[in-house]
Amino acid sequence: MNAMKTVIVRGKSPLPESLRDVIERGSTSVHECHVPGPTPMPRDVDRFVFFTTGDDPDVAAAARQAARAQRTDGAEKLVYVLGDDGAQTVEGLSPTEVYVWPRDEDRLKMAFMTGA
Repeated sequence: MNAMKTVIVRGKSPLPESLRDVIERGSTSVHECHVPGPTPMPRDVDRFVFFTTGDDPDVAAAARQAARAQRTDGAEKLVYVLGDDGAQTVEGLSPTEVYVWPRDEDRLKMAFMTGA
């Protein structure tokens, strides 16, 4: 596996341990930050995982900001994970970048294991 640096951005909701395990097994390093607050978007990061359960405007705003930056630099680094079956959408993210946990666990594992 190639080096895969990941930043997890989350709001009020804790990250489920089973989701953390998928992310950590598919990454060589993981940094976690909370919003509201500073959301580092360093260029040397391979993947940004935004996690929310339900409607969290701070996480959605951080994901929108990252999606705009992604369009500018052409990188495909974003993963948006909803922790329930809520249908929150984020402008600028494609359906392939959005996952519902735990329903899309297998799809998310494949994305992290293959670097897709």
